[in-house]
Amino acid sequence: MFCIFPVMKKLLNYLQISPGFIFFIFLMSYLLVVESRVRADDKLAEVFLPDAPIAQFLAALFIIFIIRISINYLERNHDAPRLNFKSYLKYFGVSFLVYLAISNFLTFIVALLFETVSRNFNNYTITVNNISRGVQFIMFGSIYLATLYSRENTEYKLKIDKYSQALDHNRIKNLKAQLNPHFLFNSLNTLDQLIEEDKEEASNFLNRFADLYRYSLETLEKDLIHLEEELNFVKDYFEILNMKYVNCYKMNIITNNNLENSLIPPFALQLLVENAIQHNLGTDTDPVKIIIRISDKISVLNTRVMKLNNKSTNGRALKNLSAQFKLLSGNDIQIKETSDSYEVILPLINLETNA
Repeated sequence: MFCIFPVMKKLLNYLQISPGFIFFIFLMSYLLVVESRVRADDKLAEVFLPDAPIAQFLAALFIIFIIRISINYLERNHDAPRLNFKSYLKYFGVSFLVYLAISNFLTFIVALLFETVSRNFNNYTITVNNISRGVQFIMFGSIYLATLYSRENTEYKLKIDKYSQALDHNRIKNLKAQLNPHFLFNSLNTLDQLIEEDKEEASNFLNRFADLYRYSLETLEKDLIHLEEELNFVKDYFEILNMKYVNCYKMNIITNNNLENSLIPPFALQLLVENAIQHNLGTDTDPVKIIIRISDKISVLNTRVMKLNNKSTNGRALKNLSAQFKLLSGNDIQIKETSDSYEVILPLINLETNA
C-alpha cells in the first residue's frame, strides 16, 4: 500500500502535474460520462456507476502520458519546452498522431485475439472510434498543454525576475569590473607614450578607447545585445591590448553563421579574451593564439603558455557568465581544457527563440 505513494509521486513529477490536476481530470471524466448517460436516458441507478468514468479517466491519463513522452522526445536536446505557439502546436500534432496509431493498434490486437476483427475493426467502427478519440484528445490534451504552458511561463518569468534582480545588483559594478581602474591607468599611460612617439597612433588609440566606454554605457541596461556588436567591441578591445602587448597575442574570428539574429550577453566575449590574456604569457616569437569561432555555437579557444605563479581570478566571472546563459537560453557553457589549449563554448542565442 505504502509503496504506491512513491510511485505516484514519481509519475506526477514525470508528467509535471499536481494531485489537484489529477482530481480535476477525474472529476471531468466522471461528469462527461454522467452527461452522456443522462442524454441517453439510462436508468438513474446506472447513471453514477463508476466503471465508465474510470475507463474515461484512464484514457485521459494515457493521452497525457503520450503527450509527455512526445515532448521529451522532441525537446531531448533542450532543458525545457520552448515557450512559443509553433512548438506547442508541434507537440499537439505529433502526440495526436502517436495516440491514434497506438489506440488503433491496441484495438486491432484485441479484436484479433477475440476474433472480432470484422465486427470491431471495419471502416465504420474505425471512423467512429477515431472521431471519439480525436474529441477526447483535443479536450484533455488541450487542458494538459495549457497547464504545461502556464507552468513553464511562470517558471520562465521567475527566472527572468531572478536574473533581473541579479543584474540590478551588479550593474553599477559592471563598468568597474569590465574596464577596471587598473586597465584605465595603463591605457592612459600607453596614450601618454603614444602622444610623444606617434601622434597618429595616439589618435587611433583614443578613438578605440572612446568606443569601449561608449559601448559600455550603451549596453549597461541591456540583458542581450546582437552578437555582431559584441564582436566589434572585442576587436577594439583587443587592438587596445595589442598596443601594450605588441604581437604577443593573436586573435582570429571565424564566422560560419548569419549573425543577424544571434544574441549574446554584453561583455561575454570580452571576458573570455581578457581571461586568455591574463592567464597566458605570450611573446612576439611565440604569441598566444585566441580563436573565436561562430557556427551553431560560439567557441573561444586559446593556446596555453601559462604564467609562472599564475593565480586563477576569473572563476567567479565564468560562473556568473554560465548563470547568465543558463537563465537566458536554458543551456550551460562548456569548458574544454587540455595541456595545450583552453576552450569555452557558449550556446548561441537566437532572436526567434528568445522573442
